[in-house]
Amino acid sequence: MPNPYSILGVPADADDETIRRRYLQLTREFPPEQHPDRFAAVRAAYEKVKTLDSRVRYRLFEATKDDTIEAIIEEAACRTPRRRLSLQALLAAALPPP
Repeated sequence: MPNPYSILGVPADADDETIRRRYLQLTREFPPEQHPDRFAAVRAAYEKVKTLDSRVRYRLFEATKDDTIEAIIEEAACRTPRRRLSLQALLAAALPPP
């Protein structure tokens, strides 16, 4: 399969929302009733890169770039929202109980 990013017309570092908006735009341009082959290609490309998990899987197992596993994992970790600790949790961790 060709590069899903080129089919969708988005950069490889695009976020979920950018990919989703471009997918919706392409589905309006190429409705399945009039362009079944083009719609199928757009749909398959979107399925491969629609979420961060699917993009990591694509890059790990299908992409032909010379990415290292460490670089892919680091990129995924940087884009994954981290849970913020509350002030009480931070204080409890910093100050041991009396």
